[in-house]
Formats: sequence, structure tokens, C-alpha cells
Amino acid sequence: MTKLSFSTFFLLAITAFSYGQKKKSETPLTPPRGYYLDLQKFSAEPLNANDLDKQSFPYDAAVAERRLSIKPYYLEGVNAEEFEIPDPPANSSRQTRAELNYLLTLQQQRTQLDVESSMYMAGVFYNLRTKPEDSTYNFYRNNLFHVGRTIGTWFNPQNLPLTADLMARVWRDASFFIWSLKYKYLRVRPYVLEPALANLEQTDWPAYPSGHAANSFINAYIYQELAPEFTDVFLKDAYDMAHSREIIGVHYPSDSEASRVLARQFVNKLFQSEKFRNDFELVKKEWSENAFERFEKPSTSPAGFKKGAACGSKPVTECAKTSQ
Repeated sequence: MTKLSFSTFFLLAITAFSYGQKKKSETPLTPPRGYYLDLQKFSAEPLNANDLDKQSFPYDAAVAERRLSIKPYYLEGVNAEEFEIPDPPANSSRQTRAELNYLLTLQQQRTQLDVESSMYMAGVFYNLRTKPEDSTYNFYRNNLFHVGRTIGTWFNPQNLPLTADLMARVWRDASFFIWSLKYKYLRVRPYVLEPALANLEQTDWPAYPSGHAANSFINAYIYQELAPEFTDVFLKDAYDMAHSREIIGVHYPSDSEASRVLARQFVNKLFQSEKFRNDFELVKKEWSENAFERFEKPSTSPAGFKKGAACGSKPVTECAKTSQ
């Protein structure tokens, strides 16, 4: 099978769109930019056949089965193969070497604040198995509003419970396809190929695509449909999440870019689902009623608001390391 590079993939996507191949309901992917674009100028092909290109993440069937046991809610008839993301660059490729050099430069330049912020974001995820009676339930529900958290004090699961329910179901669908693609590609983490990378998080799952980045872009693309005037905020938060994973040395930039590609296709498919569109209409109504500032003095203990501990008694960084 011929490997599909990022540049070839994006050219084909734009060509198909301009030729009128895409359905009217689909939103096109914006072009890559900055170092994500520059890295695609390097060859993704293997330099030579050697043991480096044989390295892949060790597959554990039992772990994979558990992670894939929760099936999609909205996209139940969709196959993971329908998502067209490019193959990751070969381990020995010039692109991978350039990406590793970039990560080494990030490592050299990262500040304590960079590390603290990135490790905080490592704990921003949603646990699909959380229940209302769990001590961590509110923590995870609040994480669904990390992207866009600065647009207003009303932007939280207490004010927008239907939005929280929708995004939790979206996360369920996204997780299934993200895990499916991770186990398809089995890409090793960058610190495996470059021992000089001092990664700050231990992971027991493959790299490609990035789950943190994919879920953040998915949230951004959905929230921008609800509040297009804040599109720049949503996308900035998603890019920051992707970059944080690079700062701590656990993801290549191409993991991040593949996640952005996947997120756009995933959200397009959501809007083709009648079940999703019906729920989304209810969320739009909820926003019309609750998505605004009241400018009232808050009570000491707002009704219905319970501050959940960060992953129970564990700090956020420990929670991130055990994310399933």
C-alpha cells in the first residue's frame, strides 16, 4: 500500500472539495501552518530498510479490547477506516528526524511554567466510565469545558448540563475511533527513538494520533458551531493542548496534525448523524437560554455545584498518567 504523506493528503482533500466532491454539510479542513506545514516539506519515507523502521508499540490484545469495548453512540455504523488520515512518517525518515530535533529544541527552551501548564493539561480528559456518584464526576464533566473556558462564567456543566451530556457522548465516540487508529498504526513515542528526550509523562499506549489533541479539536469544532464569534478562542485552546503534548515530549508534531485532520472529519460525520443533530438542536436551545452573563453576586455555595477533587485524592499529573 502506498504511504500517503501529509502534503499529498491535504492536496487531495482540497482538490476534492474544490471539485464539488464534498457534501454540503461538511466543513473543509483549513490548511496547516507554521512548523506543522514546514515539517511536511521533509520526506516521510524511510531512508533505508533497517531495524529502526521495524520498531512499533507493543500490542496488548487484552488492553486494546478493554479500551475498544465502549462502542460509539452517534457513529455506531461508521468504520474507523472511513477516517482518512495520512500514514505517520517512517521512523528513519527525514521528517521524523526533523520532528525529533524540534522536540529537543522545545525541551531545551521549556520553562517551569511551560512544564506546569503542560502537565496540568495532561490531566484534562474525560473518563468514559465515570458515574454521578463518583467523587471525580464533576472533575471530568468540567474537563469537557476546558476548550473555551475563558468565554464566560456561564460556560460550565452546571449551567449547560445538556451540553455536558452531548460532549460526553461525543467523547465516547471519539475515543473509540482514536483508540482504533492508535492500534492500527502502533507508532512508538518520540522518546523511544530519541533517548535524549526527557519525557515528563509515562504512557502505555501508542502515539498516533494524539488523543488529547484530537478531543480538543473536536470540542473546538463543535463549540464554534454554537458560538462562531469565539472560534479563535476555541481553536487557540485546541492548539495549546496539542502543543503541550509536544512540550512534555510524548507526541510528535505529526501526531498533533493528524489529530486535527481526524477531528475535522469526525465532526463532519457527527453532523451527518440524525441522532446527533437532534441532540445538538436541544443544546442550541439550552445556549439560547443560558449562554450569557448574569452579572449577579454569586452565592457562597451555588446550587448544584460541587467542586470535585482532581481525580479523587490523586494530583492531576498522576491522573494523566493513568488515563485510559
